[in-house]
Amino acid sequence: MLMNEQSTKKSSDSFMMRLATFIVDKRNLFFLLTIIMVIFSAFSRNWVEVESDLTFYLPDDSETRQGLDIMEDQFTTFGTANVMIANISQEKADEVADEIAGLEGVQGVVYDDSEDHYNHVSALYTVTFSYDEKNDKCLDALDSVEETLSDYDAYIVTSLGNSQQETIESEVSVIMVYVAIIVVIVLILTSQTYAEVPVLLMTFITAMILNLGTNFLLGKISFVSNSVTSILQLALSLDYAVILCNRFKEEHQTLPIREAAIVALSKAIPEIGSSSLTTIGGLIAMMFMQFKIGADMAICLIKAILLALLAVFVVMPGLLVLLKL
Repeated sequence: MLMNEQSTKKSSDSFMMRLATFIVDKRNLFFLLTIIMVIFSAFSRNWVEVESDLTFYLPDDSETRQGLDIMEDQFTTFGTANVMIANISQEKADEVADEIAGLEGVQGVVYDDSEDHYNHVSALYTVTFSYDEKNDKCLDALDSVEETLSDYDAYIVTSLGNSQQETIESEVSVIMVYVAIIVVIVLILTSQTYAEVPVLLMTFITAMILNLGTNFLLGKISFVSNSVTSILQLALSLDYAVILCNRFKEEHQTLPIREAAIVALSKAIPEIGSSSLTTIGGLIAMMFMQFKIGADMAICLIKAILLALLAVFVVMPGLLVLLKL
């Protein structure tokens, strides 16, 4: 029994060594393939179809979905917007109400001199447009309102368009900048050599671009998954790259660069692979949610993790050898 276990372990170790040797020795080929994939992904990310309506992911048999279907069939929901103008006199507010009501595409404006609509030198208008809220003409009418109020201190709240999507995307863009700065600072403070930082960053960026560029293969994805997957991918894959880098530094203390990269990769593949399986297992559980946004995010994140593993196992060892860390 003990002999069989030792034989199996030697066979596994031998396979990992052969695989690691192939990856390290053929690093230029993998660099070329990766560059081609990154260039392709930079263009294909524009092919991704993003769903901005979260109700799209409601299960068909849910009461909310059935109620929304009945409302769409039997009622017309006109587009609306709440408009607040600050620092305006009551006389001028009355004039602005008439001005908005006279715009093309505006069905009516709810405004009076009560405290509900004028208070603290601010006016609040409820604007109803002449079209269904899903009609693109509503957005044109909304643009006309915004243009008319461009000289005022105006604030507009509406469900028209992709306001939630735009808000999340803008906030995620800012967060990504903060995350990038924090990651760079942490890597600089914790790395033994500055050469490790570009290796880790190039690995992260490669995985991120590949993930964004392959989202079109999933058909349609939610704007939530499209926006936050990159941040979650970075958080999930950071440990993988650090594990391999530390393994390489340990082996490089006694072995030349090439051999150190091979041994480190052969030991890191099973370690990192088993670690990723626990995360993937948790994400698979999300796929059984009735609210289908769970399955959407799970599939996007599983793909992100697999591409992060690919970048760590295929791209990073070659970079470690190339930069002679």
